[in-house]
Amino acid sequence: MTVGFVSWLRRSLRPGMTIALGDGVGGLRALDDGTCVLGEISRAAGEVGGVRLILGWSPLPLAGLLPAAFAEVLTLMPGWGARALTATRSIPTSMSAIPALLAGPLRPDLLITRMVARGGTLAFSTEVSWQQGLIDAGVPVWAVIDGSAPAAGAVHRGVAGADIDVVGLCSDGPAPMPGRAPEAVHEELADNVLRLVPPGARLQYGPGQLGTAILQRAQVPLAIDTGLLTDAVVDLDRRGLLAGVPSAAYLLGGEELFVWADGREILRGIEYTHDVTRLARGGPFVSVNTAIEIDPYGQVNVEGIGDRIVGGVGGHPDYCTAGRLSSGGLSIVAVTSRFDGRSPLVERLSRPASTPAHDVDVIVTECGHVDLRGADWDQRRALMTDLFER
Repeated sequence: MTVGFVSWLRRSLRPGMTIALGDGVGGLRALDDGTCVLGEISRAAGEVGGVRLILGWSPLPLAGLLPAAFAEVLTLMPGWGARALTATRSIPTSMSAIPALLAGPLRPDLLITRMVARGGTLAFSTEVSWQQGLIDAGVPVWAVIDGSAPAAGAVHRGVAGADIDVVGLCSDGPAPMPGRAPEAVHEELADNVLRLVPPGARLQYGPGQLGTAILQRAQVPLAIDTGLLTDAVVDLDRRGLLAGVPSAAYLLGGEELFVWADGREILRGIEYTHDVTRLARGGPFVSVNTAIEIDPYGQVNVEGIGDRIVGGVGGHPDYCTAGRLSSGGLSIVAVTSRFDGRSPLVERLSRPASTPAHDVDVIVTECGHVDLRGADWDQRRALMTDLFER
């Protein structure tokens, strides 16, 4: 099948084409004989010339990728794996806007991704992300079939009738990325967040030590409606506190999460998971997100500090807006009062705002919280200053 993959590339790539690569922990690495997928794509693109590459969320090192082989490389949500890349352009966009981008000005000619074969059909594994939207839009797919990966994508009728060609086999599975255990400060912060979550709420949480602490310290059932499902959801389920069927666009965790997720229809496309209208209606929706910088009025920066990029805009503004609009819900930004010796509260953000101040309801630290709803700009500054001086 490796020869097939290489020959497909040589036969199919044309100048001016745009290729999108499947993202997340299931991003392609090697075929069964060890052939580097990104290396082969780079070499073929270099020979053809004029090929554009689109990357989604890249938590893994992009081994073998040669950006100079492409006319340009665009990242929609940089992720840790894309930080070392040079000669790339990062598009500042929220997750909810990606389907429109990929259906319009950034529409690719081809998606190359990892898939699994289950029940006589193909399915997504550890991420659906924006890929289902491409299938729905009629973009051709080259699938590398993984016989060892879990199948966690919700059944979608569009996959069965899609233009999908199987071009290779792999068995390396998604990359395990277990999270770090929370520290005492994250547990204090999580307790302060959980006091604000009303019974029966749907909860969105982010990856990292805070998100883990929130799920570990929950004492009442939680319905999870989020972007990333992490290891902590397995423990929540084991304790009988996972209400209903969770929903997310990606898995991010270790082998235990992958085993738990296999066969569960829990992953959907971001046109569903990040749909602000869907999230805001129905029962209370509580979004819990963090920040790198917050200004005295509540504007949030999640991308980095100055020229040092940490991540992308992502789903932060989508979930904050949905929490603010939800009847009985909340948009919470939770941060430790100090990180690496500095306060996240700054007089002026060092980068453009990722989320506007009016979409943030409550700021939480390990010392307490302030409710910004109903506060004017001067009152917001006073409340924020008081919180971070405690």
